[in-house]
Amino acid sequence: FVPVSAHSQAYVRLCYDVSGVTFCTPVTSSNPLPVTILSPPGGAIQGNGTGTTGAVVGTLAASATKTTYICGVTVSALGGTATIGPITIAGPATSLVFYMASSAAGNFFTQSFSPCIPGSAINTAITTTTTADGTASNVAVNSWGFQQ
Repeated sequence: FVPVSAHSQAYVRLCYDVSGVTFCTPVTSSNPLPVTILSPPGGAIQGNGTGTTGAVVGTLAASATKTTYICGVTVSALGGTATIGPITIAGPATSLVFYMASSAAGNFFTQSFSPCIPGSAINTAITTTTTADGTASNVAVNSWGFQQ
């Protein structure tokens, strides 16, 4: 049962070729296009860290038999005016670097990765680290991913 094509002529049809015989069905609100939502294959993990004036690290732990993947990160900074960047994500084959400034009113940075980014090898942690902001009153790092 393999999808062959979808044709557009005032309406959409989904056609399948089953053993050389083509079957078509219209795609409508009462007969929607089939969609499968995939969940990450491994158990979800988080790497969270909080602090004030020093560097803050969130770590997605390593596993001796699995690869760790990062799917996204959020960093928030409140108080002060110094930067908490660069924000460095280490552990993937290539490190990622982002910049963000702190502010008295607060500042937020969110980055999602699709597809999720694997660690450089099995048993490699992925860390998200901010630069120290000597004037911040609250800095938080929240990263999420999975292991497979």
